[in-house]
Amino acid sequence: MKILVIGATGTIGSEIYNSLKKDNHEVYGAHRNSTAYPVDITDKNSITDVFKKLPKLDAVINAAGTASWKHLSELSEEDYYVGIKSKLMGQVNLVNIAKEYVNDNASITLTTGILAEHYEPNAVALSLVNGAIHSFVNAASNELHRGIRLNVVAPGAIAGDFPEDKKFAGYLPIPIDQALTLYQQSLTENITGQILKKY
Repeated sequence: MKILVIGATGTIGSEIYNSLKKDNHEVYGAHRNSTAYPVDITDKNSITDVFKKLPKLDAVINAAGTASWKHLSELSEEDYYVGIKSKLMGQVNLVNIAKEYVNDNASITLTTGILAEHYEPNAVALSLVNGAIHSFVNAASNELHRGIRLNVVAPGAIAGDFPEDKKFAGYLPIPIDQALTLYQQSLTENITGQILKKY
């Protein structure tokens, strides 16, 4: 398959990229600082430019996006907009643009996380956008055409990137392999509109 991984240098994105390469897929890695495929998901033109450089794709996986980490009492409206513009609208715009460039029956996979459902101090803004993406995927997956599938992977903290003996949002971190299994499921199984969780 021809697969685009956005956020290909991050904790999860790099592992997705390397895993797919090992499986002999034709994988394109995009990220902010890439010389070949630079992308900023907060910018619709940047997203479009990446797709224009690539052949027709069989799958798109996004592992990019950020939000503000502050206590509720410290969050300003502008702080909320960091996550709304990046992890929320960045992924929404990615879907809206990708659907015009991918092959029939292609797969689009977004990324959220445990904070959509479980509390962690100072993560209110990220919880908000994660929950919104889950609702978006649930609804938008029903209105994509040409057999295009849309799912979201929601992992807990990743062991190694986070202390293995410390809980995050009430759960111990998971091995990266468990997260990769969810992306593989979204990529290969005939499912759509699913929130694939592993905490």
